[in-house]
Amino acid sequence: MKVILRTLYSILLMGAGVLHFINLEGFRRIVPSVLPCKTFIVKFTGVLEILFSFLLWVKSKHNIYGKLIALFMIAVFPANVYMALKKIPFKPGTEANPYVLYGRLPLQIPLIIGALKLGRR
Repeated sequence: MKVILRTLYSILLMGAGVLHFINLEGFRRIVPSVLPCKTFIVKFTGVLEILFSFLLWVKSKHNIYGKLIALFMIAVFPANVYMALKKIPFKPGTEANPYVLYGRLPLQIPLIIGALKLGRR
């Protein structure tokens, strides 16, 4: 079961990381306006997600990587809240669906818990 969870989580991280580069402008829009260097932040978090998708498979450091991924999920949560509050759509030029924007916020909890579980032996 843990292999399935690890595989799904790895695919999710890889996909999200790649999307940071495919949809750079869309991700730049959800970086809160008080933060500088939006392009750097988007690319950096994209690289981290791609890196984490591989690190999930490094057995000797599961504990550390699980905690790092959980901390990362906590760190990016404010961007998701900002996106919902500002009604920023996923795709530029489309209308934001508030049910989707707010509905995805609680999904961060299983991502945090999943990262911590994958970090355990």
